[in-house]
Parts: sequence; structure tokens; C-alpha cells
Amino acid sequence: MTLIDIDKWQEIFYTLRKNKLRTFFTAFGVFWGIFMLIVMLGSGRGLNNGVSQGMGDLATNSMFMWTRQTTVPYKGFPRGRRYNFNNDDTQALKNNLPEIEYIAPRLQVFSAGENNNNVVRGERTAAFTIQGDYPAYNLIDPVNIEKGRFINDLDIENKRKIVVIGTRVYDEMFEEDEEPIGEYIRIQGVYFRVAGVFSSKKNDQQAERENSQIFMPFTTMQQTYNFGNMVGW
Repeated sequence: MTLIDIDKWQEIFYTLRKNKLRTFFTAFGVFWGIFMLIVMLGSGRGLNNGVSQGMGDLATNSMFMWTRQTTVPYKGFPRGRRYNFNNDDTQALKNNLPEIEYIAPRLQVFSAGENNNNVVRGERTAAFTIQGDYPAYNLIDPVNIEKGRFINDLDIENKRKIVVIGTRVYDEMFEEDEEPIGEYIRIQGVYFRVAGVFSSKKNDQQAERENSQIFMPFTTMQQTYNFGNMVGW
């Protein structure tokens, strides 16, 4: 049998011409299947890219834990009890789970949007979300440092009253091109020195929300705002 069998090819072309409708639908089915495969692959890739951009450089193996009120009675205790993590829980995780590379307890106060202007500088006032963080948090969910620096270990150890502000905070609290590093802002009546300015690596609303935040050392927030040894999440 030769590679090019003229009789075979003539028979194939004759069959195709004789059954034009079936040939059309068969060809259309093959085309449609390939087209839908390309669409689904493109949509999947686009969705993956969109989610990745929305999350910025958030560590893909990270997890977050927080507490809520209890929903069922337990050993004589009523439902609706409130439980909070504390510093001992953080240390217990470090001691018992050596597989954890980074652990970063957080606190949050004065969320923006509560109609409570909690940040003041001169004649300017605004409401922003204040986060209490450890340096390791910037390794889990990093931001771009535009000016100055992020929180460091000495800030934690010495409970320094410093803050790292988002770009939207900078825009509202400072003049254009004004140098913010070393300047002071007042948060709920307490003065903090600006050590850095950051911008979010996320996009859209997530970036806007993150750029409206202020980071301060976790230990500073615990002491300044009377959280004791409580951990938010």
C-alpha cells in the first residue's frame, strides 16, 4: 500500500460531497469543540491572573485565624461566650508547630468608615484603619515601601510610637511632595512619628482599602490602647 492511495482519497472526497450536511455538522462540531476549549482555557487563565493580581504577593500557603462568640453550650458554659487569642497562644504555636515559618499576630482599631475621624495632623482630620503588626507580616502579605521603612524588631522590643502610612493616608494628611518621614500625626490623641510610606501590591478596591491603612508596632498598640496581651487574629 502506497502512502498516497489515489483511489482511497477519491472515495473519501466522493463520500464528503455526497453527504454535505453531515460533513458540515461534523466539521462544525469539531470547530466548536476546539473553540470552546480555547475559550475555557483563556477564561481560566484570566481568572487565575485576576485573582493573583487581586491578592498581590500574599503568601499562597498562608492562613489566618480569629475567634468568634461560641454558638453552643459547653460543659455548663452558656452559648454566646467571647474568647480572644492572647500572646501565650502565639508563643504556643511557635513552640509546638516548628513548621510555621512566619507567625504575625495582629490587632486592629478605629476602622475607617465609622464616621469617627481618628487621625489628625494640623487642620487635617480623617478616619483610617489602624493595624498593629509584627515585621513578619510584611513577609506574609507584603507591600511596596515608597519612603522610609517598615516596622522592625527594635520597634517591637521598645514599643516605639512609630507608624507606616498608606499612600492615601499620605495624600490626605500631607501636602503634595511634602516629606513625611520624621513628621508626627495624632491617632486617637496619641502622637506617632511617621517612619515610612507604603503602597499596596493589590489592585482595585483591595488596593484602595490597604492604602487607607496605618501600620504601627503590635506591642505599641497593645500598650497604648490598653489591649493587654490580647491578639486580634
